[in-house]
Amino acid sequence: MTMPVAARGTHVLLAALLALAAAAPLAAQVGHAPDQSPFHDLTTRQTFTVSTGYFTGNEANAGVGWRHAALIAGRLDTRLGGPIDLYVSVGVAGSSRYKIDTSLDSATRKTGPFSRTLVIADLGLILNVTGAKTWHGLAPYIGFGVGEVLPTKTETDVGGYNAGTNFSMIPILGTRIFVTSTLAARVEVRDYFFRYEWPLRYFDPLDNNGNPITPPILQLGTLDKQWTHNFTLTVGLAYGFNF
Repeated sequence: MTMPVAARGTHVLLAALLALAAAAPLAAQVGHAPDQSPFHDLTTRQTFTVSTGYFTGNEANAGVGWRHAALIAGRLDTRLGGPIDLYVSVGVAGSSRYKIDTSLDSATRKTGPFSRTLVIADLGLILNVTGAKTWHGLAPYIGFGVGEVLPTKTETDVGGYNAGTNFSMIPILGTRIFVTSTLAARVEVRDYFFRYEWPLRYFDPLDNNGNPITPPILQLGTLDKQWTHNFTLTVGLAYGFNF
């Protein structure tokens, strides 16, 4: 399978910042007296973060995908060694979606939006750009995770579309802004990159008597699978500790 453009771009970005992360701790030791250095050691190995933010969603070509929503999440990071952290995150978004009844004409077949709660769960690796240090109180990072976006209740619409669990690949960009050695604000952008699959009836809808309905929901020639970007922006409070 051909790698999506977004995934290829993520790999290039990760490689570039990996080189930067390797060089940053060395730079911290050069050109500054210890008490004047802009770099300071991170003194904790674990971080718990509570965040709130915005899930942009993506209704996708058919117009039935998950829509924009407020998001709240909890997250635990632990340092594995060097500049690498492991994270686990669970969030909840009060989303919504439209439904399509493929047996009705184009004027009446789309209804909603209907409110749906999404659970967003993932884990992955974080690369701290400045290593195990802060720079002027900042600890920027990139990362990549995998997980699932799943409704608390799955459903199958008339016509065969199933609104269920979506496996996600998640490039991450963020920073912690330290106000004390253990307390920081966290600002982060993610892209939940996942796929929708469209049923045959979206391309060839029929009424209850078996007659074709025009226009279809999706034109012939449209792919029956669609990768979508679903960005999130979150702001949170991070507390560092050791155990």
